[in-house]
Amino acid sequence: MILDDFAGAGPIFVDANVFTYFALGTMAFQASCTAFLSKVEQGQIQAVTSDFVLNEVMYALLLGKGSEILASTRISLIKKHLMRDAALSAACYRVCRDFWDYLTVLQATGLQVVSVSGHEQELSIELGSRYLLLPTDALHLATCRHQGIRHLATADAHFEKIDLVQVWKPGQG
Repeated sequence: MILDDFAGAGPIFVDANVFTYFALGTMAFQASCTAFLSKVEQGQIQAVTSDFVLNEVMYALLLGKGSEILASTRISLIKKHLMRDAALSAACYRVCRDFWDYLTVLQATGLQVVSVSGHEQELSIELGSRYLLLPTDALHLATCRHQGIRHLATADAHFEKIDLVQVWKPGQG
């Protein structure tokens, strides 16, 4: 299903890539992610994400902005510079601050941030094994299951084979 068509039939879990495509201006998906998050901001959609997802987003924003500034896609190089170059670090963390400020607006209108507990961590082991997921994605699925969420906003195709959630992918445009 296309994320643009999600009409708010129950809560939807928002994966990190939706936030990062929006915040980093990823051309292929930015319009779709922006439209979706605008509906959340307007209170038309009840969205849920986790503190674990937000950690992923911050990491992706740091690397994405670092990649842009350094004109490199080498993660090890970007990380090395982030830990040694104060100006680069400040510029990259500015993107995180801007995102956090926007996240605060979303939380006031239609986004709930849930904390991941040991229960979800343990459940993710079972789900990861059953559905052949890597740990991060298994944890997102466990969070959805624990929270009773059946809709998932993500660009990750491997969730499409899972019968526990209906996947809503950002439209390309």
